[in-house]
Amino acid sequence: MPKKVVKVEPAKKFPTKWIATGIVVLVVLILVAWFVGTYNAIIAADQNVIKVWADVETNYQRRVDLIPRLVNTTKGYMQFEQGTLTKITELRSQWMATSTEEQRVAVANQLEAALRSIILTYENYPELKSNTVVTGLMDELSGTENRIAVARINYNDAVRNYNNIVKFIPSNVIAGWMGMKERTPFNATTPGAEEAPGVDLNVEVS
Repeated sequence: MPKKVVKVEPAKKFPTKWIATGIVVLVVLILVAWFVGTYNAIIAADQNVIKVWADVETNYQRRVDLIPRLVNTTKGYMQFEQGTLTKITELRSQWMATSTEEQRVAVANQLEAALRSIILTYENYPELKSNTVVTGLMDELSGTENRIAVARINYNDAVRNYNNIVKFIPSNVIAGWMGMKERTPFNATTPGAEEAPGVDLNVEVS
């Protein structure tokens, strides 16, 4: 009895055009996912910088609010130079009149240098420490300066993270498209900030 021959149908090949289409779709999905992820990362980093800067400004404002009491309390002591007290008052007014981060940082640096002179004077004259009001203000000022120092560190960390995203490849492509630019980290002092002009005027606190 003759054997029955069974024909095996050849496997159907998947159309090449569908393979190419699938690859293109996959690549597009990967690019879209990367774009969305990078976009969100840039926005998150930028919002974090804004939040941390708000913390810096809060502590700056705390320092500025101490100045009227500090000046009014210390101006009666001959150890405190009137020129320095005047400069502190002027810088306080300048700080309140500024609006940009760069301007406020510059004024705050000069204010810090002038306040440092007040603190050193206080430390060098033990008789000043007998005044409980002055001592209380100095303690408040010292605590505020410590908070500012911590806030600056946090701000610089946030700026560093943001700048890394903005300037490094390939995320810098999306950052450029979004118009996001590098931010300037906080510098401790500005050149010449430690030099308070020797102006001798009556101190008026606004």
